[in-house]
Amino acid sequence: MSCNEWIQAVVRGKTFADVGGLWGTVNEQVTVAAKAGAAEVTMMDIAPLDHEMWSKFHERCREQGVVCTRYMQGNIDDPHFPERVGSFDVVHCAGVVYHCPNPLYSISQLARITRKTMILGSTVIPLRISNDAGTIAMEDNTALLIPALSDRQKRVVAVYFEAVGAKIAGISLPVESGWSLNDYALWWYLFTTNFVAGLLEVCGFKVLETTSEWQGRAAYFLAERDTGSR
Repeated sequence: MSCNEWIQAVVRGKTFADVGGLWGTVNEQVTVAAKAGAAEVTMMDIAPLDHEMWSKFHERCREQGVVCTRYMQGNIDDPHFPERVGSFDVVHCAGVVYHCPNPLYSISQLARITRKTMILGSTVIPLRISNDAGTIAMEDNTALLIPALSDRQKRVVAVYFEAVGAKIAGISLPVESGWSLNDYALWWYLFTTNFVAGLLEVCGFKVLETTSEWQGRAAYFLAERDTGSR
């Protein structure tokens, strides 16, 4: 099943939040959840409320015949984030955690606002990348910290993502102002799929299903709060 199908299967009559869904607008899941019968839908994003992405999101909602009455600006790494936003039956968050300097903490924050179901999407890399620039071999359950990559590793990763039209700051593009822990536009990590699954499990989730998109460069995880976890 796809991410959209997961949402449609679990959200009827439930409260739903999309965290970080503004980028690109068309990847947001608020309209999917609303059309599938969610009791209430909420959009959250780090972008200020006067950013043009919010205008585009509201325009898309109107086009889809959906009303999103609850929306807010916030950073999931803010210690007060869970108290500010409350909790939801179903939380969707995609394209965010690899932008977070401390992804384990970020997912633990998402866990604090999730009552039952988490759908998490992230860029991932395979255990072996091999192309004209060279080869990177990974162990399972591992990740690469992008600021620490060697020039050779950067070249290999650059070729891998440029094959799908992606250019990454710190790999294909320069980081103009340097690496700052407050910069959430940067890609900080390249995860293997099982590394992300491990983050979810440590934060109290049981991974039920995993699916792959973007020619294997993105993975989505359907997870539930593990009632047996501490």
